[in-house]
Amino acid sequence: MNTRTTAGIAIGLLAAFSFGWLVRGGPAPGGGAATAPEATASHESPFALEAILAIESPRERTRALLQLLDETDPAVALAMHEKMRELRKAGAVDEIAEILVASWWAEAAPETAFAHPVNPQWPDRHPWIRTVIQLWAPEDPEAAAYAVQSLSNAPADGRTAAARAVVAAWIDLDPLPDPTPLFGVLQNLEPIERGGALLHIARSLIETRGIEATLDYVRGIGTAGSNLQGDVRKEFFARTGVALLDLDTSAAAAWAAENADKPEGPGIHKHVAYYWALIEGRPAMDWAYALPDSPAKATILKRAWISFSRKHEADAKAWLTERPPSPLMRGTYRRFIRDLAKTDPEAGLALADRTEAPSLRDDMRAAAGEGWMTVDPQAATAWLAEAELPPALATRVRSAGQTQSAPNRS
Repeated sequence: MNTRTTAGIAIGLLAAFSFGWLVRGGPAPGGGAATAPEATASHESPFALEAILAIESPRERTRALLQLLDETDPAVALAMHEKMRELRKAGAVDEIAEILVASWWAEAAPETAFAHPVNPQWPDRHPWIRTVIQLWAPEDPEAAAYAVQSLSNAPADGRTAAARAVVAAWIDLDPLPDPTPLFGVLQNLEPIERGGALLHIARSLIETRGIEATLDYVRGIGTAGSNLQGDVRKEFFARTGVALLDLDTSAAAAWAAENADKPEGPGIHKHVAYYWALIEGRPAMDWAYALPDSPAKATILKRAWISFSRKHEADAKAWLTERPPSPLMRGTYRRFIRDLAKTDPEAGLALADRTEAPSLRDDMRAAAGEGWMTVDPQAATAWLAEAELPPALATRVRSAGQTQSAPNRS
């Protein structure tokens, strides 16, 4: 069982979250700084809290609050909570106080502390809920996870802060339990937050337990009950592939191959392709290009190309010119040849003419004509007269010139 002293929690959280805090105190009656009260009986603690929170020095205020909580029976926690809510309205409660009182109550009764939060003044920051879950989740992860699922999606209700605390506790558990309650927490997060959480879990497990142990755990996760949780499961498989890229691209490729014929397969391939191409564009594109034909292959190539061209633009363009246009990358080649022909029509047409399939070759030649038409309509029109393109494609090429000149007409 994990045990922590209130003082230890205060020091750790104060160090971790001190940046950006707004601490507030007020002068004591008579103009001087307030000082810590003498040790107080439990039934007087809520009233002593008001005097403590008026202490001007954050360090003295924290020491006094720790002493008060050490000497106060949690049986009066509800009265303490009501006093804090009252003082919050007056602006006297800072995040340090919220954390300390929440941790004091959660050590004794996390369920009750969770049910009586002191809501924050800022969205997406909820020190009370975060602290309660940090203490509760290591002791009873399932109960904590199901409690978090009961929170609404309102930013001020602490769902995001609580989810982070559940994740942090979950990855330290040994053995790892069935993640269905955890997935229930994550399914309600925004997509970016959910993806980040799942990637963090996968990376942490690989770092602490190794690749094979992590993959064995992921393989053993059964299909969850709801469609949403099932989607989280699929995304976890995909994010595991991304985590493998940090250490070994061949392991990520092997993970994708292992699941190629499973429902998780397309998602794994798309994620691995995108993030691999950010790291190494050419190897990622070559891998995606060489994959067996499947309904998802065109999308996998597109995902790899997006990140390759954004991160390594010159090399990405060189990669395209080294091979004939492919039906799976029709849209990519069409845009590339169109842009290439604006500066070098001969190069654009030469690449288009390397296309093997006749119908695709006509499409690529039309793309070159479109780019050419926007910069030199006279030369492009002369070429079009001899190009023998299908009528619909010839019309597309002529329209490119008309679209280009339209803004100049009045």
